Amino acid sequence: MCGRFAFFQEIEPLVDDLKAVDLANPHLRDRWNIPPTAPIYVVTESVDRDSGEVLRALRIARWGLLPPFAKDVSFSSRTFNARRESLEDKPSFRGSLARYRAIIPMDGYYEWVRGPQGARKQPFFIARQDGSPLFMAGLVSWGKGPGGHDGPAASEDGAFLLSATIITREATADLREIHDRTPVMLPREQVDAWLDPQMDDRHAAADWIREDSHLMDDALLMVREVDPAVGKVGNEGPELLEGPQRLL
Repeated sequence: MCGRFAFFQEIEPLVDDLKAVDLANPHLRDRWNIPPTAPIYVVTESVDRDSGEVLRALRIARWGLLPPFAKDVSFSSRTFNARRESLEDKPSFRGSLARYRAIIPMDGYYEWVRGPQGARKQPFFIARQDGSPLFMAGLVSWGKGPGGHDGPAASEDGAFLLSATIITREATADLREIHDRTPVMLPREQVDAWLDPQMDDRHAAADWIREDSHLMDDALLMVREVDPAVGKVGNEGPELLEGPQRLL
């Protein structure tokens, strides 16, 4: 799964690489300990109904998807991850499959492993070896709910709130030693296909994301132990990526 991650990339190179318009205003600060329900960056692609032009944009969304039937924002605390095996079946996610797919960029994410004999869980940070961003496959939704929304993920009039979920899959190989699930990570060359609005059938989108040949190679990842302080949501800063302090 993915329940905590870090984002400290520079925005301009990211937007240039993805050929997106920067609609995230104002920008979020760098963060090393992002929890569910927090504002995050997402990249979406849509077609203007009047002009027919395709717009790829960097936006800000609430992490935890709010489907149209959600009555309040607390619903998003249960929908920050979506299993790719059941995307077509879950009412919370299937409505976004056809037209509201997204990429969630990040520097890396955290998972926790229980130590021997009941010792406290040790967090690990999982990122690309070369330091480039990870592109997680996701879904978004413009939820109305009760309206009166505020914050960076809300529309200007407060009527809608953009929310997002990160798609996960069964972990394989070395990643399975840390957790039985992992985010669906796409290589840069597959981002365009996942965002393409011409793939407007939810069954086709579900089939596409279940195809392992579209995934980034796990061999490009590095996994390392980090400070257990990341387990507390209120802790922040680059020092969280340092190795744990051990007594001799």
